[in-house]
Amino acid sequence: MAEMLWVLLGVAVGGAAGFGLGRRRGPTTLAPSRAEDPHLHSISRLAGSLAPVWSAQITSSRTQMETAVGTLTERFAEIVENLDTVLESSTGVLDEGQGGTFDRSRERLGGVVGTLDDALSSKRATVAELRTLLAFNDELRQMSGEVTAIAAQTNLLALNASIEAARIGRAGAAFGVVADEVRQLADRSAGTSERMASKVGHVESTIRTLLSHAEETAEREDEAVAGANAEVQAVLDDLQGVVAGFRDSSATLSRAATGIRGDISASLVNLQFQDRVCQVLEHLQASIDRLPAVVEEAGERARTDAPPIDPDAVLGEMEASYTMAEEVDAHRSGSGAQVRDSEITFF
Repeated sequence: MAEMLWVLLGVAVGGAAGFGLGRRRGPTTLAPSRAEDPHLHSISRLAGSLAPVWSAQITSSRTQMETAVGTLTERFAEIVENLDTVLESSTGVLDEGQGGTFDRSRERLGGVVGTLDDALSSKRATVAELRTLLAFNDELRQMSGEVTAIAAQTNLLALNASIEAARIGRAGAAFGVVADEVRQLADRSAGTSERMASKVGHVESTIRTLLSHAEETAEREDEAVAGANAEVQAVLDDLQGVVAGFRDSSATLSRAATGIRGDISASLVNLQFQDRVCQVLEHLQASIDRLPAVVEEAGERARTDAPPIDPDAVLGEMEASYTMAEEVDAHRSGSGAQVRDSEITFF
């Protein structure tokens, strides 16, 4: 488009110069007629009218493109920021180094199962103590039986002594009293032994009841703890499966987010064309803005018989204003130029 304008500029300047030269070769007086030449005036007026229109169109297009690309760049930047936040959050939740929810839950459940195992061990120790008490009670029963037998034998001996004392007569009266006292002691020992046997039997019954209840309770608790262990392990296995699924999904999401982030970053780099196009349009607009002055100068030179303007000098001035190598390449070759990779600035 710039080349086309400069061609038009050349045509305008050349036409003005040629028209002035043709006028100069005519038979009439040149200076007054050139000063009011309608052709030069119309060309100058056309250039002065077209340049603002072209400049306004370029400005409008550039503004719209800058606004659209700027908004698109901001949206892409927000998307990249959100992706970074999601990736950071996902990695933090499932990060093994910081202790995941699964590991903490397994540790706490393990503590609960350990407490149940300790309670069951204590109950088993109680059952063992009860069995020991039951053995001691059997020994007491045996000892009570022995006391009863001793009392019976003592009673028998006392009875025999009383008989012998009675048979001796008055001389054995005192011995008979002793024998009677011994027999009474034997009766009391037998009574005490019977009460001891009764108490031992009651204690044995109580211990057996407690032992039976403790064994039943221990058995139920053993089964409950075993069931709790199985349930806890099943829950942990399910949680581990869920966490593994989350980790797989997180890894997939991370890879997808990383890919999207890379694509958006590449798109942001490609959006730099807007800045390059704006620079080209600014230089083109400056050239268009200068066109009326150049045409006016060319007409003025034609009217005053001054030397024509130098198109090469005008083009050289235009080339000197370029800031990108591709502008220079397009200017010199007259065709579109490729963007050089070394000129791309990454965000």
